[in-house]
Amino acid sequence: MSTEEPRRSVKRPSGRAKTGLMSNCWRKRSHRGDEGFTLVELLIVVTILPLIVGGLAVGLLSVFSLQSSVSNRLGDTGSSQVVSSYFENDVQSASEITTAASNSSAECGPSNQVQLLGLEWNPFATGGAYQTVVSYADVQNGSTYSLVRYYCSNGFSNNSSVYTSTTISYNVLQPCTATVTSNCQIPPTIFPGTVATTASSAWTLTQPVTKVEFALAAPNSTELNGSFLYTLAAVPAASAAVTANNGGPFAPAGTAGCSFASPGTGTYASTLCMVDFSTLTGNNLTAAEQGCLEMSVALPAGSTMYFCIGITGTVVKAAPLPTWQNAFLGNSCTGAGNNCTSGTPFYTGIAGEPALYQTAAGTTVITISQISVVNAQGVPATGWEVVGADAESTDTNESISFHSNKPLTIINNGEAYDTTSDPVGNACNSGASLTETPDHLTVTCVGLTTAVVKSGTTMVWAPTPQTFTTTLVGGGLEAMAFGLLLS
Repeated sequence: MSTEEPRRSVKRPSGRAKTGLMSNCWRKRSHRGDEGFTLVELLIVVTILPLIVGGLAVGLLSVFSLQSSVSNRLGDTGSSQVVSSYFENDVQSASEITTAASNSSAECGPSNQVQLLGLEWNPFATGGAYQTVVSYADVQNGSTYSLVRYYCSNGFSNNSSVYTSTTISYNVLQPCTATVTSNCQIPPTIFPGTVATTASSAWTLTQPVTKVEFALAAPNSTELNGSFLYTLAAVPAASAAVTANNGGPFAPAGTAGCSFASPGTGTYASTLCMVDFSTLTGNNLTAAEQGCLEMSVALPAGSTMYFCIGITGTVVKAAPLPTWQNAFLGNSCTGAGNNCTSGTPFYTGIAGEPALYQTAAGTTVITISQISVVNAQGVPATGWEVVGADAESTDTNESISFHSNKPLTIINNGEAYDTTSDPVGNACNSGASLTETPDHLTVTCVGLTTAVVKSGTTMVWAPTPQTFTTTLVGGGLEAMAFGLLLS
C-alpha cells in the first residue's frame, strides 16, 4: 500500500471566485482609456473641428468689421448733432440770409473761403447794418474738407483777430464749383424759390422765408452709398406772424379745434389740420357778423392758433364735409358720374364742421385776421402755413377768391388730376379761369359756364400770414374751409 495520502480538493467560496473575475474584467476595462482614440473618433473630430473654428473666425471678422462701421457712424452722428445745434439757432435768429459762395466785403471769415450760408441779425442802432454775422464755410483740411462756422459780433470782418471759428464737422464733401458739379456739397436750399434766387447772389430779408433746408453728406466708405447723409431744417423767427394785440394772445370769445383727414386721402392728410367752425353759431356768429370774433384753436402738442374772424354779406353756417354730394373736398370723386359717389377719396374723414357754407345765393366776405400761432410755452411758432379751400363746387355765375398779405401758392390736386396747366382739374372754367395777381397775393377761381361734376377743387396756402380773406360769390351756394398746415 502506498503510504502517500490521497489528494484533497479544496473548494473556494463561490463568492470569492466571482469577485476575482469581476475585478480582473474591471482592470481590463479601466486600462482601455490609456490606449488612445479610435480611428472613428479621430475622423469625427477632424471633420467637425474645422467647421467650429471656421464659424468662430467668420464671427470674429464680422465683429471687427462692424466695429469700424459703428465707430464711423457714431462719429458722423455726433457731428450731425453739433451742426444741428448751431444751424437751428442761427437760422431762427437771422434777419437776413444769403447763399452766395463768396462776398468778401460782406461776410465773416477769410476772404478766400467758400461760403455755403451767411446769416446776420442784431442791427446796429444806426446805419442799417447788423452786428452779428455768421458764415458757414466748406474748408479744405489736407485731403479732406470740414464745415467751419465763422462768427463776428461787430459786423462783417475778414480779420482773424476779430472773428472766431469753430469746426462743427470734420467730414463733409468738397464744395461744388463750376468745375466740380457732382459728389460735392451744395449750399442750403431756401424756400420759397423766389427768395432763394435772390439769396444766391446777395443778402435778402428772412421775413418771407418759410424754410431753410441743409442737406449734408459725410464721405464714409463703410456706408452703403459711400456717404453718411442727413438733412437739417429750420425756419427764421422773423417769418413768424406776430401775436395778436401787439405781442400777447388775446382772450378769445370763441374756441375751436381742428381735425386731420384720414391717412392717405391727400398729400397733406396727416399735417393739414382743418379748423372746426361748429361753435360759430348764435352769439358767436352774431359777433363775427357785427365786427370780429376773437377765437382760439387748440393744436397738437399743446400749441394754439389765434385769429379774429369777420363775416359780411350773405349769411353762412358751419357745415361738415362734403357740403354737397358733388363737392370735391371731403368726397370720393373722379368726375365720371352724376353724383360723385365713387372714386379716389380726397381729404375725407375730417371731423366736425370745417366748412362755412352760404345759406343763400349772394356774396360773402370772410376775413380772418390777426393770425398767430404759439407753442405750448407761449412762444411764437415758426414753420406753419394757412390753407384755404373751395369746400363746395364753383359753377355757373359763381367764383371763389383768396387774398392774403403773404404770397399764395396753388396746391396741386395731384391725387386726382395732375397737370401743369390745370392743377385743380376742372374746378374752374376749363382751368383758364384759375388766375392769380402778379404779386401772388390773390388767387381767383371763376366757375364753369355749365354745372358738371368736378375733378378737383381750388386750394391755396400762404406762409405765416397775418390776414387771410375769402370771397364767395354764389349763384347757387358756395363754401370755404380754412386750416393750418403744420411743419
